[in-house]
Amino acid sequence: MGIDKLRAIRYFVRTVEAGSFAAAARALDVSASALSKALAALEADLGFVLFNRSTRRLVLTDDGQAYSACCREVLQQLEDAELTARGGLFSARGTLRFGVHPALRIALLPRLEAFLRRHPQLKLDMVSTNAPTAVLDQGLDVVLCIGRLPDSGLVAVPLGEVEFLVCASPTYIAARGDLRHPHEIDAHDAIVYRMPDEESAVCWELHRNGERVVVTPLLRLAVRDGAGAIDAAIHGCGLVRPFDIAVRQALQTGQLRRVLPEWHSPRQSVHAVVPQARRMPAKVRAFIEFARELKLAPSADAGASSVGI
Repeated sequence: MGIDKLRAIRYFVRTVEAGSFAAAARALDVSASALSKALAALEADLGFVLFNRSTRRLVLTDDGQAYSACCREVLQQLEDAELTARGGLFSARGTLRFGVHPALRIALLPRLEAFLRRHPQLKLDMVSTNAPTAVLDQGLDVVLCIGRLPDSGLVAVPLGEVEFLVCASPTYIAARGDLRHPHEIDAHDAIVYRMPDEESAVCWELHRNGERVVVTPLLRLAVRDGAGAIDAAIHGCGLVRPFDIAVRQALQTGQLRRVLPEWHSPRQSVHAVVPQARRMPAKVRAFIEFARELKLAPSADAGASSVGI
């Protein structure tokens, strides 16, 4: 009996996205043995090995990498056909799997309920990441990224720009004194958040009227989540340098104060990154329009259409 090739391909792509056989089996709601048999049958049918099983982690062979890209395209075309038949290219429905930079997540979360009310047939599956390639590596529909984008075959839609702000709580400033120049930051405690797919932020760059200063504050607390860094600053643990979009509310309510407001950091671009596709599903278009409602600072390419990266 021949194999169910479409099912096997779905299993294969889901395994690549999940990063392990066990995680893929849980996501597919099948037994690990059933998944293993389906993938082994697919390899036998293809005549080449998809995974290097001698390593401790899941690694695609070169043939498997090339086949994975083809399979994603096939499944995307099939999904597009199904969406067209169901009206999904014209109305937002189904599950939207999206990734978002933690700073943007802080700004998005309070607004998600209104977005879901606007699109009652839509479900959301969110992960925190600033990796544009997560649309391929994790099978996401769209990723909201901050910073420079690598060269790739993806599509980037410019949304605007964000800027780092140096902030502290009123109680911290009252206890340690206000700052008059960036060089004084070196003597202050700093809260830094780090993401696995981001560079460390222990060096802070500030500009004013052509003057550029790079300071290295005393690192007292490192966290893996931007919201945690902001909470720590609100409770007086030190200076923090989040993106402006993440601390709008805290600044408006007075929980945080901007330090050295006449000094600015280089702005960084925000993009919505999506896979190459002939037609963008309505759920992705709707989400990108929702992201535009954050009213980021305009960027030089804010008026541009989608561009390849």
